[in-house]
Amino acid sequence: MTVPAEITDGVRPGVVSLPHGWGHDRPGTRTRHAAADPGANVNQLLDGSLLDPLSGTAVLNGVPVEVAPMAAVTETFAALTGAKP
Repeated sequence: MTVPAEITDGVRPGVVSLPHGWGHDRPGTRTRHAAADPGANVNQLLDGSLLDPLSGTAVLNGVPVEVAPMAAVTETFAALTGAKP
C-alpha cells in the first residue's frame, strides 16, 4: 500500500495512524465521485485470519506494519521480481 506520510509530534513514536478510506478505486466500483479520491483501504492490509482472542472477531487495529520510503520499496520489488524500477 502506498500512502503519503507525515511525521508529527501528535502521534507517539512507533505508531502509524492511517485514516480509513474505502478503496473506491478498486475494480468493479461504480462510484465515480468517490473514485476521484478513494483513500487507502486499510482492510487490504489484513487477510481476516488474525482474530481477537477474547471476542473472536477480526483484528482491525494494532496490526504490525513496516514503513519505508517509496524508492526503497520500488527497488526491493524490482529485485524480487526482476522488474525495472
